Amino acid sequence: MTAKVISFINMKGGVGKTTLCLEIANFLANKKSEHSEKNYRVLLIDIDPQANLTQALNEHYFPQKEKFDKSIEVIFNKKPEGFNPGDVIVQLEKNIDLIPGELETIFLERSSGNSTSQKLLDFIIDYKIRNNYDFIMIDCPPTYSIYTETALFISDYYFVPVIPDKYSTLGVDLLERVVHDIVDNNRNSVFKNRSPKNMGIIFTRVSDEKPKQKIYMSALRKSDIVKQNELTVFDDKQNFKEYNKLSTFELGKFVTDTNDHRLKEMVDRIGKKFLERIQLLEKS
Repeated sequence: MTAKVISFINMKGGVGKTTLCLEIANFLANKKSEHSEKNYRVLLIDIDPQANLTQALNEHYFPQKEKFDKSIEVIFNKKPEGFNPGDVIVQLEKNIDLIPGELETIFLERSSGNSTSQKLLDFIIDYKIRNNYDFIMIDCPPTYSIYTETALFISDYYFVPVIPDKYSTLGVDLLERVVHDIVDNNRNSVFKNRSPKNMGIIFTRVSDEKPKQKIYMSALRKSDIVKQNELTVFDDKQNFKEYNKLSTFELGKFVTDTNDHRLKEMVDRIGKKFLERIQLLEKS
């Protein structure tokens, strides 16, 4: 295996990227790989200082445990003698592992040097982490920061959840400029022979009760930023719709934990499209 690395990213918060990251990871972990009879193996990395992904997974798998005793922070600090990947990777179940986020990483900006953004990249390369998974998925914070650089440094692709509102086109434009800026600033080092690609934009929190959303969705699809960069916008069939049940979910609950067939079908459609998109990009 050589894992494909995907960052879930948007410069705006509250767009559902953590929920999407969790649900797609769960979808993949329960699906047979096209290359073997085994299910896909997924490593989740929480690079967001808010650590919402970590909290949700902690509650899902270890509800009696206050917090994980492992953290991504170790990667950014001086590693202890005898360090190995097991010191930061939590095995959640057979096909899903996690490098937990940590609130302490919020201080990373103040103490960072030029090499800090490359430490996660070095960890992935030095310990051949890609060889153990089919997918590595990163939950990113909604900021242009050292965390954004750290995630994109190891990413093959980035996936963009967008709420259809009057600012959605501006948000995608800002994100593309951020990515291009990071790539350009590191074109002679990290991105000398490659650069992360936008694998697609997906609309989230889509509601039939908000007719204006269709106007904003159409505007984004026809926008210069989408056309000039040849970006892919997922079809309406793959929209991540707004359901009241989702907003009232207990922390750590997956859609597959419910008996709601509509929610399960929605996540299944999104997961299939996500996988098809990766496979198409890999072939091309």
